[in-house]
Amino acid sequence: APKFDLPDKVGFHVGRNANIDYILLQVHYKYQLEEADSSGVDVVLITTPPPNLAGIYLFATGGTVIPPHMTVNADTTCKYKEGLTMTPFAYRTHTHKLGVRVSAWREREGTWTLLGSGDPQKPQMFYLMKGESHPIRKDDTLHARCEYVSHRDTTTRIGSTGKDEMCNFYMMYYMNSTKFELEDGCYYEKSFTVPEYARVKEEEKETVAYELDDAWKSTVKKMGQIGGLSHSADNKELVIFHRAGNDWSKKQWFSPKNVVLDKKAFLNEDVIVFVDPKSGNVTRSLGSKHFIMPHGIFVDHHDNIFVTDVALHQVLKFEVNKTEPSLVLGTKFEPGKDSAHFCKPTSVVVTAEDFIFVGDGYCNSRVLKFNKDGKFVGEFGKGSVKTGVPGSMNLVHDLTISHADRMIYVADRENGQIHVMTYKGNFTAVYSVPGNVYAIDYIPDIRAIAAVNISDTNSPAKVVLVNADSGEITGVYPTNDSDFTMPHALTYIHHIGIFLGEIASPFRIWKLSEIHKHTDKTKGNTRSTQCSSV
Repeated sequence: APKFDLPDKVGFHVGRNANIDYILLQVHYKYQLEEADSSGVDVVLITTPPPNLAGIYLFATGGTVIPPHMTVNADTTCKYKEGLTMTPFAYRTHTHKLGVRVSAWREREGTWTLLGSGDPQKPQMFYLMKGESHPIRKDDTLHARCEYVSHRDTTTRIGSTGKDEMCNFYMMYYMNSTKFELEDGCYYEKSFTVPEYARVKEEEKETVAYELDDAWKSTVKKMGQIGGLSHSADNKELVIFHRAGNDWSKKQWFSPKNVVLDKKAFLNEDVIVFVDPKSGNVTRSLGSKHFIMPHGIFVDHHDNIFVTDVALHQVLKFEVNKTEPSLVLGTKFEPGKDSAHFCKPTSVVVTAEDFIFVGDGYCNSRVLKFNKDGKFVGEFGKGSVKTGVPGSMNLVHDLTISHADRMIYVADRENGQIHVMTYKGNFTAVYSVPGNVYAIDYIPDIRAIAAVNISDTNSPAKVVLVNADSGEITGVYPTNDSDFTMPHALTYIHHIGIFLGEIASPFRIWKLSEIHKHTDKTKGNTRSTQCSSV
């Protein structure tokens, strides 16, 4: 969020004989910080009142009902009755997940003036109003509107929980300090029509698309089946987990009871390989003699590497710059279904609080949770071929995570579904995807899940974008035909693109470059930008 300063000669009256008794500073962090924090508030105390004192005027609604799959406005209107002039200079918008825009206007003698308008999904702070000031005087009418778009299958109402909605427009203003009175707000709900000239002008819209970059290739030598893909915490390295010479499709690897038949088939090569996502050049590697059948990989916010091996039935953690595991979950070569045993675990993700979620996997179709020390916390989900039931899964093949929403997304491969699960293990939704879902990753900027789907028909494999809130499919890439054979792994690197890893020969990695398209609605022009910076 940008820096915000109060206007010159404006301050808040606090303390004795003021309506504000004290100052409480709260700093809310979206993620755990890894370095010193420079955010905060500079407070300057003076004993002589400035020429103008500031306050906050709140617009809010409480009775709005948002039906399923509908676009709804929540309006509030009030007549300003006070004799003191109120000059607004900043605003903050607030809704929950369904809000797309919050705006406020001043109406004077039939003329409407837009005071401010903002996207409530952007950082929650006050933004300075643009252009000349628009003082509010006695008998002016004030209007505010919250716009919602619902993709949900249920009705949403105004409330205090994350599943409810809210409608707030906070207007920061100042008055002459000698006559200052703290104003309250506007809560009277009444619909209105905004004149055409005063409506919000959407000057520029940005959309994101993905285009296949056929020219991109990695320089990894003797790469085998690609089990998993991830990336470094700073997005500067693509991380590949491959099987070198151990090809699962070439021979019988497991007994009928899922025990690996060749317990000496450890790979001598470094099968965790780091690659520059722009050039494709290898930067470093590790992992020799630790794995037999690599599958899933995840790099956490500390740059620790977590991997799964379906032959070992284990999850291993490698700390930064270490070549030996510091934590091992599961019992080596022993498949099972309790907290100490996995059966062909496929995937792993780690929260900002260092809780570990394991997708288990080919046999058990469940998700397990452990703390940072490997202590078992819980088990979630069950095996089932029944579709449409959150938590009923048939082969948990991949996991991804939304740190901001504290959600885990589960790729239910054989049922062709993505399950939505809270950190506490509550399954809240399930989304259908055509074909089988092999790999998924979360794209925060567009609140979408990128999924590799492989159809039972002759249709080529594609990357499908699924809206994380509604389950609606919002894009399919590449838009033209591709040479994808059987993509098994996927990772998204911020502002660079989506990378896919093949499990079928020639075991290559594909790159879908991220393209940002900007449309200027006032001119009807469109320009595209390919993101290549990290």
